[in-house]
Amino acid sequence: MTQPPPILEGRSPTAIEERLVAIFAELETKQLEFLDQAAKRIIELVTALLGILFAAIAFGGDFPPAYLAGNIPIKLLGIGALGGYLLALLFALIAVQPRSYKLYRHNLTRMRAELDAIIEHKLRWLRIAGGLFGLGSVLLAGLVILLLVQA
Repeated sequence: MTQPPPILEGRSPTAIEERLVAIFAELETKQLEFLDQAAKRIIELVTALLGILFAAIAFGGDFPPAYLAGNIPIKLLGIGALGGYLLALLFALIAVQPRSYKLYRHNLTRMRAELDAIIEHKLRWLRIAGGLFGLGSVLLAGLVILLLVQA
């Protein structure tokens, strides 16, 4: 037969512990807003960097520019960066897209589970968008470096 766990004496939290609890309470309160703002920021950055990518690809009066003709590495980097940015934009839009959720007015357990599901949904799509944004940025940097080296 197993022994029950010992009952420990309680104590009042210290000022540092109370501040820590307050910090985490504030983080939890603002998490949904933070996730939405982060997704919107990715959307803004993707839009700006797509402009840079299009400028790098279509630089000059004639399309396609001479440096693209037959240059497979630059084409692949351009396609990869464009794909990464467009997918990051899509997933960031999914993260901020309004969606329905269940409202449990009198059941705190289910209310907490629903809030956790909302946060997990936003966090999942935002992580994917952030990763693709990073990948697209690395590929864009590689494209620009290759253009500069070959110029």
